[in-house]
Amino acid sequence: MAAGRTTGAGVVRVRIRGIYATALTRLALDYGFQVVQASRVIAGRFGIPQLTLPADVTLKNSDSDPSELVVVGYTWAVEKVLEKLRETLPYSFYWRSRLPLHATVKARVRGRASGEACIAEVEGVEAELADEEGCEPGREVVASVVRPGVKPWERPRLALGARVIGDYAILFESPRPRVTVSEHVRMQEKRAELAALATEYTSRGLSVHWRSSSQHADAETLRRHLEELHQALLEARERAERGGPGVYTPGETVAVVRLSSLDKATLDTVRDKVTPTIELHHSVKSLAPSISTVVDYAEKLKARGVDPALLREALLDTMGEMLSSRRSVRIIHVKLDGRVVELGRGEVRSIYRENGRLIVVIERRVRSRGVYDGLGAEKEPGDRIVTEIDTGSWLVKHTYYSRNGWVKGIYVNVNTPPEVAEDALVYLDLEVDVVKKPGEKPRLIDEDELKKALESGIVTEKLYREALEKARKALGD
Repeated sequence: MAAGRTTGAGVVRVRIRGIYATALTRLALDYGFQVVQASRVIAGRFGIPQLTLPADVTLKNSDSDPSELVVVGYTWAVEKVLEKLRETLPYSFYWRSRLPLHATVKARVRGRASGEACIAEVEGVEAELADEEGCEPGREVVASVVRPGVKPWERPRLALGARVIGDYAILFESPRPRVTVSEHVRMQEKRAELAALATEYTSRGLSVHWRSSSQHADAETLRRHLEELHQALLEARERAERGGPGVYTPGETVAVVRLSSLDKATLDTVRDKVTPTIELHHSVKSLAPSISTVVDYAEKLKARGVDPALLREALLDTMGEMLSSRRSVRIIHVKLDGRVVELGRGEVRSIYRENGRLIVVIERRVRSRGVYDGLGAEKEPGDRIVTEIDTGSWLVKHTYYSRNGWVKGIYVNVNTPPEVAEDALVYLDLEVDVVKKPGEKPRLIDEDELKKALESGIVTEKLYREALEKARKALGD
C-alpha cells in the first residue's frame, strides 16, 4: 500500500525509545533490523546515522508501567520483532491485540451489557461500541478500532466510521472533524504546516491525526500521502458496506511484553556490551526510580575499574535498606491475564543479603474470616502469614499460622524470581502452585491455567517447562 508499508516488504524499520533503548537497539541491529529515528545519544553510542525514515514498528516502555515493553506497528513487522524477542527474552509474558488498532471493521451489535456498555462483535471478539446511533441488536455498523484490547481482560473499543493509517498520518470519519498532531512534533512552524495541509479533508467531514514521523517529510510528500489515504478510506468504506462483519483495513498490531527479572538481567548483559552496566540496572530503572542515581554512580565506578561484584553487593544492600525503612511492604504478583494483584501489606521481619540475592521475611496479620484459597483451611482473625521471599528463587513460600502458633498449611507460589520495588516485592505469577496441609501430602494445583497460557502464546515453551520443573521439585521437597 502506498500510504504505508503494511504488506511487509523489505527490512524491518524499528524506532526505539525509553529505558531499554540501548539494549534493544543492540538487539535490533543484531537481528538485522534497521534502526530509524534514533535519539542523539543512541546514534552516538552505536555510531549509526539518525535516519528520518518512518518506522514499521515502535518499541518503548509503557508510561504507566515501565516494566512493560510496548510493541506497536504494522502486523508483519510486529510479528518479526516478537519472534526475535520471544527467543531472546523467553521468561516474560506476551500479550497482543485481538483487533488491529485503527482498523476499519464491520461489527454486528449484540446489545447492552452490564454497566450500560453497547457490545458489538467482530470475528468472534466482543468490543464496546460508542453508540451515538443506538444499540439495536442485530444492526451492522462500519466502525474503527480505537482501543485494541491487548491483555485478556481488556475489551476492545470501537468508534463509528471508517479509518486508515499510513506512515505519516491517520485519516478517519468522525462527527466532529478535527486536526491533531503528535506531541513529538514540537516545531510550531511544522505544526502550522500540518494543520494547513489537513484543511482540505476537515472541510469534507474527515479528521486527520499527524504521526510523529510527519515532522521529517516535506509538504509535497505529505500532500500525496493524504491523497492516498483518502482513496484508501473511500475504498475501505465501500468494501465494508458491501460485505459482512469482519476487518477491512490492516491497522496496527499492539503487543505488550511484561518483562521478568530474568529477562531484565539479559538486557543488562546486552547493554553492558555497549556501555558499562551493572546487574539490576533495568530492574531498578523500572521499579525503584528513587535509587536510580545509585545505579548511575555505580556504573561510573565500574567504568573506572571497580569490581562489579562489589557494586552489586552495595546495590543489594541499598535495596534492602530501602525496604527496611518502610513501615510495611506489599507483595505484588502479575497474573497471566495481566492483572496486578496485591496480596496485602506486611512487616519486614528480616532482610539480608546472601550469595548475590536478598532474602526477605514478611509477616502479615489476618483481620477477617474466610477460607484460604488453595488450602481450603479456615481463615480467622489473629492468624499470621509468614512469607519467605528469595530474589534468586522461583518459589515464594507462605506459611499460615493460627493465633496459637500451630501451622494451618503451607502454600508455595511458583513465579519468576522476585524484584525489589520502592515499597514492594514483585514477580510474575505462573499460576501453578504447591499446597500442603498438616498430615497430608503436598498437591500441585492450577497446572491447567499455565497450559492455557502456553496455548494462547502468553508464555513461551521455555517458561512453561521451567515453571513445571520448579513446581514438581517443590512437590518433592
